[in-house]
Amino acid sequence: MHGSAIAGLLAARGGGPLFTPDYPLESLNDVWAIQSGAMAALGPVGGWKVGRWDAGQPLIHAPIRAATIKPSPALLSPADSRLRGLELEVGFRIDAALPAADDPDFLHKLAACVTPMPVFEVVDSRLADPQNASPLWRLADFQLNAGLIYGAPLAAGWNPSDFDHPHVHLTADGTDVCNGPATLNTGTPFSMLADLVRQLSTPGGDHCGGVQPGQIVTTGSFTGLRFFAKGTKLTGRIAGLAPISATFAA
Repeated sequence: MHGSAIAGLLAARGGGPLFTPDYPLESLNDVWAIQSGAMAALGPVGGWKVGRWDAGQPLIHAPIRAATIKPSPALLSPADSRLRGLELEVGFRIDAALPAADDPDFLHKLAACVTPMPVFEVVDSRLADPQNASPLWRLADFQLNAGLIYGAPLAAGWNPSDFDHPHVHLTADGTDVCNGPATLNTGTPFSMLADLVRQLSTPGGDHCGGVQPGQIVTTGSFTGLRFFAKGTKLTGRIAGLAPISATFAA
């Protein structure tokens, strides 16, 4: 049913024309089918992005291609992101096998097998008109994900609440874009991670292979979605984490 959509989105990723949906998606099951079909052709999953369309709504998620995950500092070419979108977020690297979702000590055990790190989510779209596309179509297009840039993992001890309301600082060519305390309107970074692990651990919920050791889960933007000019150098800092940087090629 979704073969033409998968083919169109893959063609757009390969430099072909941007994709214009010609039918409505009815449910999240349609979304997962398109994501799975695209990932089957794109290679292994290296991470996940999570979010909610609004506070209190169900969790949504999208896989992130392993080939698009890069260390900081990173140089991003036009092929990496046509739109040059970037968001500063807290990510969690999965370092060990995850606890069962029904484990009475689930949250404590989850914290013990992940490591926080700063990340930039790179944003782009394979849709011809992403602004006016339906939320389901944007989610089918991996919720506009085009990659992930990660900074140094936290070496010291930490608590899940450490990043609930951190001070964040984002600069573009040395000029402040955001500088102050920040909060996700969808939850906290650690709760978003926990919700994803629970969701993809349920029977039939192992979408695209589920969350696996070695992957990075990014948990939502502290800075909002921003778009930048060619040649812009971005530096991000989240209190308690190492700085991170990326530059959009001129």
